[in-house]
Amino acid sequence: MEAERVGRAIRRTVRSGALRRRHVLPSSGRILVHEGDEVVMGQVWGRGRMRTGVTVADLPRLLNAQLDDVPGLLKVSRAEIVEEDTLLAESLGRMGIGREWRAPARGMIASLSPRTGVAVFVREVREVALHCRLAGTVVGVTPGESVVIEGQGVAISGALGAGGRAVGPLRVIESGDRPEDVAEVGEILVTPDPLRTEWMQRAVEARVSAVIAPSADDATLSELALAPTIVGLPLPASAPLTPPVPTLLTEGFGHTRMPRALQRMFRASADEVVSVVGSRQPGESEVLLPPGPSEALAEELRADGLPVRIVAGPDAGEEGVVVGPAPDEARAPSGSPAICVRVQRTHGGTVTVPAANCEAIA
Repeated sequence: MEAERVGRAIRRTVRSGALRRRHVLPSSGRILVHEGDEVVMGQVWGRGRMRTGVTVADLPRLLNAQLDDVPGLLKVSRAEIVEEDTLLAESLGRMGIGREWRAPARGMIASLSPRTGVAVFVREVREVALHCRLAGTVVGVTPGESVVIEGQGVAISGALGAGGRAVGPLRVIESGDRPEDVAEVGEILVTPDPLRTEWMQRAVEARVSAVIAPSADDATLSELALAPTIVGLPLPASAPLTPPVPTLLTEGFGHTRMPRALQRMFRASADEVVSVVGSRQPGESEVLLPPGPSEALAEELRADGLPVRIVAGPDAGEEGVVVGPAPDEARAPSGSPAICVRVQRTHGGTVTVPAANCEAIA
């Protein structure tokens, strides 16, 4: 069995070396760099008008109305700027009981789906500076739309994220430390422990720019708006519309600590300027680290074998190094043929697992 085939079967969460990232204007805006310019991470490449928050409302359910009746229940026009608490839609509902939808903030109804009746309310738009997420060369400019930057670095994919983008110096906080005791204003904070609501509140009070954590349970995800919300469904009264700061989870749902390989990479980039994208769009959340210690660490780990984390099966959560392919007669738990590998576990012993159950961590 070829090593290349095995490598393709293992999902990767870390990329290092040459990277290319497209930076898009959120709406109308100005691009301030030109093709061929050398840029650094955090440099302002443009200014654009940014939405400050979005609320999604399932109007047929919220108003207890038929889908075809929803457009006639709106009390304001789409794209009309309204003040907070303005009545947006109203229905008498069944038995004459009134139901209504009010503006959660100053903003406008951006869209209403004729197929589902789901409406999107956008908070007031403001102009913001847009920062380069990658240091390198501007290799493409599309006027009024985007720029493309190529450079060296390390990209760590997130399993879950929300809250937007942030750029700032990286600080790793150890287990048991309080954010307000060690963090400084504007830093991007990394914790190896599962995220907790009270810990996050302390980090926000310390005025950090973003938070990177491994995982969070369902209650924390809901309370911090890390999972999509639909108006009309039961949610905690204190739940915000968006996370208080850009937030990224490397492992996603659950109660899992950050893998040691990722901790080593973040510690190697401590005090360096990094960028974070927290997005609910699958595959978009990531942390970009500058080249140097973290990139050298990734190459060093690869020289010893491919570090992986087992993400499914009876050995889920174990970390180790792929030491070679398993015999061709190996089978998945279902009994069907599968590409399998032998993994030398960090804590000793070797296990055979399907390559599809492994996730590369460097």
